[in-house]
Formats: sequence, structure tokens, C-alpha cells
Amino acid sequence: MKNAVQPWSFDPITYGHMDIAERILPFCDKLVMAIGVNPNKVWQHMFSLQERMQLIRQIFADKDNVDVVAFRGMLTDFCYENQLNPIIRGQRNSKDFDEQKEFQMAMDRQGLGIETIFLNSSRDKQDISSSFVKGIAREQGDKLREYTPLNVTQAIEWRMLWQYIEGLTWTIWSGKSYATAKFIEIAKKNWIPAHDLDMDIIWHKIQTILQEPEYQSVRANIANTFWSHVQDVDGSIIRPELWKIVFSDPQKMKALNEIMATPMKVRLRREMFNKKWLLLYNAALIAEAWNAHVSNNNILLLDIDPETQAQRLRSRNNYSEEQIIKRVSSQYSTQAKADIFEAAIAKDKRWSLIKVDGKSTDADFEQTFNHMLTKIDTFGELRFIWLMNRLWVKDDPKKLFAQLRDIYDRLGDWSWDWDEISQKMKWSYHKRLHAIDCSNELYQIKHLLNDPDAVECALLFHDAIYDPTSKTNEEDSAALADKMLTQRWLDKEFIEKVKQLILATKHIDTPTDNDTKYIMDIDTSILGKDPRTYKQYQQDVRREYYMYNDTQYSQWRDAFLNWIISKKSAYHTEYFHDKYQKQLETNILQELMSSKKPS
Repeated sequence: MKNAVQPWSFDPITYGHMDIAERILPFCDKLVMAIGVNPNKVWQHMFSLQERMQLIRQIFADKDNVDVVAFRGMLTDFCYENQLNPIIRGQRNSKDFDEQKEFQMAMDRQGLGIETIFLNSSRDKQDISSSFVKGIAREQGDKLREYTPLNVTQAIEWRMLWQYIEGLTWTIWSGKSYATAKFIEIAKKNWIPAHDLDMDIIWHKIQTILQEPEYQSVRANIANTFWSHVQDVDGSIIRPELWKIVFSDPQKMKALNEIMATPMKVRLRREMFNKKWLLLYNAALIAEAWNAHVSNNNILLLDIDPETQAQRLRSRNNYSEEQIIKRVSSQYSTQAKADIFEAAIAKDKRWSLIKVDGKSTDADFEQTFNHMLTKIDTFGELRFIWLMNRLWVKDDPKKLFAQLRDIYDRLGDWSWDWDEISQKMKWSYHKRLHAIDCSNELYQIKHLLNDPDAVECALLFHDAIYDPTSKTNEEDSAALADKMLTQRWLDKEFIEKVKQLILATKHIDTPTDNDTKYIMDIDTSILGKDPRTYKQYQQDVRREYYMYNDTQYSQWRDAFLNWIISKKSAYHTEYFHDKYQKQLETNILQELMSSKKPS
């Protein structure tokens, strides 16, 4: 099999879709994941076309022989024109096969020489469907992670529940209370509502005040397992007495954690229900309980050096040296926790582990918070909405985001030339996801900017209008920003600053002010990314310039690359030069060499 195709709407992609793809991959040179686009259903999907394509790309990022495209019209015609054969269809059961008239369609395709291969879903994937997944998410079900990869789970939680979840865990006396307060404070400063899901408080409620029958049974179980004297006359657990027992014996600590595991999971789900925006899943035992999936493997790991840790235990608790040793040794070390998280991330192929020094300065905490946002804010919506709130825009920021998303993700008027629309569907580089990548870079260096909100706003609009054949994209994008921001009563001076920053991404003039230098460097940071990312960027740009033949495109592209490489540095700031210049030179030289090879 050369180039097989797996067509679906993928709204969203699930483990069921992945099961079919992974089983067929060993038998084909290339697998194209093809998203069918129906003009009459564009607004019915949970995720836009570009968002679905990006989620699939993330999942198969380690597979060189998987491509993601979209198509409209007859699947058979699309396969014929692009030499894709066979079509791979997954079937959960005979009902799927009959209701979708798959047999008849497979017979019809044979007229153009297109074969269809039907694969039954694996037994443990037969109940998975996109609609089933949405139903679980709607009720805050934690089984969602059993049916979708974590990047998709994270995206669903945001789009359906307005929740972004970040895990915060720590070693003993590393400054958990202070760190939590700082992150909540920073969120508030950025106009982001944040909720502290403190598992200590939930633990305390289960052991003391919750009166549902199951929680009363849990408290009785604890008393029966350890010692009756740990339970007070009112039925609550006397925690100091319980700690004396479990902290001196790792096996007893393990037994206690096992008793508490299920009630903690249920109560956490109840606490999360209907909470929106940023949720800080604050728990000491995330690693030990292998619960990183609760926050989709997004973890802040708070650490402290052993000397400071011991000093805090001595001064604040009057512990003896023997007690300190027992207390510390009864819990996992930072490295042990990190090892568990790294294993989970490697297994799930995502997401992020950010280590935080318990003695961090306020500025360090703010940079960590910004870094965290780039990991949990999948499509930039959280950052966009609260930027607009900080700017006091007149209008619902969610509506403005949807409007800008539709401008970026549009394929054009459906009356446009068929071939042009078909090419645009395959993928374009200058889309909203490029703006999100730029935002991710921005959030690493916000502390270096004079007016970070203006730079962020400019990046969000800088490629909103992009036509490969036009020489006025930046001017048109600046005009759009002017129109949309003026309609929402933003300050004229601020809007003018945003427009000038957008125009700077034309990369004609040498920048003189700080923020202009940084926005230009952010815009070209892609040239210095890792080889895999750069290769994908090459492919996307070539697809974007579909209207030129290979010779025309190579001449233009080589001229552009030679202009970049001829400079002493492609970057105007020390930060981006140090971060990307060396890899940029490697990437460009390899591309130039590749373009000179005979086809």
C-alpha cells in the first residue's frame, strides 16, 4: 500500500480513530488523515477545521508518514486526484456498516480504481464515538481521558466546560501555601478567574464534616484500620493522632492513601463542577497516586533545597532531628516525583512539567505563570479573552475571539474557484495557529517588553489577512485591527501602537525600539525551531503558495532564505539570537542544499 487515506470529521479525534490509524500504518508508506468539510455543517462542529487539524498533528507528531489535510466534495474524487488508495474505514459494529451504506459506496468507488478496506474497531474501542465523548465531558466525567488523548481532553474541557486545569504539587515545606497564593494573585492581576482545588481541604472535609453515608463509612474504615482513638466522639478523624501513626510507617501511609483514593476522586469531581477558567489542582500526592492525568499531565512541581526544608521543619514545628528524618523520608523526593511525571509524559506523549523553586522571587513566579499558560491554553482563547478584558473592550471578548478565529480559519467564500479552495484546505502556515505559536513565544519574554499588551494584540492580528499573492497583507491586517478595536472603543493611541507593530512584521525597516525588535523576532522564530517543526513549516508554506510551480517557488524561496542567511544575525534581540540563531542557520542551509538536489 502506498498512500492510504482515513477520512472522518474528527470532531474530535478519539482513541477509536487512533486505533484504526495505528493498525493500518505498518502496511502503508503514508497515511493521510482527511477531514471532510461540508459547507452546510461548518458551524456545527465543536472545533474549527484548523483546530481539528492541529489536534491530529500533535497526536501523530512522531510519525513522519502521517499527513493531515481537509477536502470537500466527493471523497472518491479527492482520492483519485491525489492518488490516495485505498480508503480506510473503521467500523465499530454491523450497524455502522449498514446505516452508512458503506458496502454500496465501496462498490461505487471501484469505478475509479479506488479500493476500500474496512477495519473492525478493537474490542476495547467499540463503544467510543465523538458524541459519546462529548456526553461524558458535559458531566465532568473523568473517564473522558480513557477515550481521548490528553491534548484532545484538554481542548474539550475548555471548549465545553471553560476549564483549564494545572496541577501543583510539592515536597514537604517547600512553600506550597505561598506559591498557591502567588499564582492566584497573578491570575487575578491578569483578570483570569482562578480556583484553588486544595486537596488538603477536600481531605479534611472527608475526614471531618461531610455527612453523606459513604464519607461516614470512610471515617469508620480509617478508625478500624489504624486505631479507634483516631476517631473523635462526633465521628471525625483526629488528624494529629492519625499523622503520628502513618508518618512513622510507609506501609500504613500507603494503606491510608488507598482508603482515601476513591472518595477523594469523587469529591474532587464535585468540587470542579461548574467552576470556570483556571483550576489549580493542588495536591501533595499527584505523583504517588499517578494522578497527573487529572491535569492532563500539566504539572508545576514545587521544590526546596534540603537545608531550607529542614530549617522550616525545625523552626515552625519544633521537630527533633529524628522526627524531621522520618517526616521527610515518608514522602517522595522531588526527583522521585519528577521521574514519575516524566514517565507519564513519555507514555502519553504530552504534556509539560515545570519545576518551581520554592524560594522563587515574585518575578520568577510571574514568568512561571506565563509559561504555564502556553501549555494549558491550547488555542489561545484564555489569553485572548483576558487580554481583551484587561483592555476594557466594549463587547463580549468571547464573541470577538470567535470572530477573529473565523477570519483566520476561513477558507474563503464557497463560491471561489474549486481548486483554490481545495488547496487552502490542505493547510496554510499563516493561520491562527501561527498566531498562537507567536503568543507562546511572547509569554516567555513578556517581562522584557515595555507594552506587552500592545505586542500581544498585534501578534493576534498580524496575519489575520494573508494572501500569498498580495504585497499589502500587513497593511490589510493593521486596517482590520484598527476597525475591530475601534468598534470596541479602545484607546486610539493604543490602537495606533498596535498597527505600527503589525506593520513591523513586514520586515523591511530596521527596528529601533524594544518592542518592535521583539515582535519581529517572534514572527521569525519559526526559522530556528527544531528540525521536525521546521520541516512541517516548510511543507505548510509550500502548500500555501500552491499557485506557483516548483521552479517559480524554489526561486522565490531560495532568494528569501539567502537573504536571511546573509545577515550577521536574523534576530534583533540577544534573547532570540541566543535561542534560535544556530539552529536557524542549520535549518536554512539544509533546505537550500535540499532544493538543489535533482528531483
